[in-house]
Amino acid sequence: MKTPILETDRLVLRPFCMEDAQNVFDCWERDPNVAKYMFWESHNDVNKTIDWVKKELSKVSADDWYRWAILLKETGELLGTGLIYVDEEYEKFEIAYNLGKKAWGFGYTVEAMLEVIKFAKEELRIKEIMGRHAKENVASGIVLEKLGFRYIKDIQYECNGRKNIYDGREYVLEL
Repeated sequence: MKTPILETDRLVLRPFCMEDAQNVFDCWERDPNVAKYMFWESHNDVNKTIDWVKKELSKVSADDWYRWAILLKETGELLGTGLIYVDEEYEKFEIAYNLGKKAWGFGYTVEAMLEVIKFAKEELRIKEIMGRHAKENVASGIVLEKLGFRYIKDIQYECNGRKNIYDGREYVLEL
């Protein structure tokens, strides 16, 4: 199924387009602090971000990968990204998200991901979604709990292309 456009009161979630590359780079990809607890590494070159956007565009019609650009409805400003995808290790759908620093603390992540969860339940008929975060990334744990996820167990959490390993937490949401 093609990644659909979703909307909330304040946000529009849509597939990425090539014109987003510079904004993605400026908003979060070049910021190592945003990437600190992410699976990926920050980009020090916009060409890496262009390649990332191309990769995302190649997955827009995949049945196991749904990624959205999260935009402020009022202005069209790119705030971050949300994703639900099949994690090969767990063979389950997993939720993921990150926003640029200036969008932190406004409830955008919870608002966007509630809409993604609704899509997963109603359109994809998913019965269970997992989530993970580094324990040090307390804000991500708060987001998962606000979304209704339930803590399952402690895990190792690999970040920055497996260069850093943190103590982490695993959650599940039954739909």
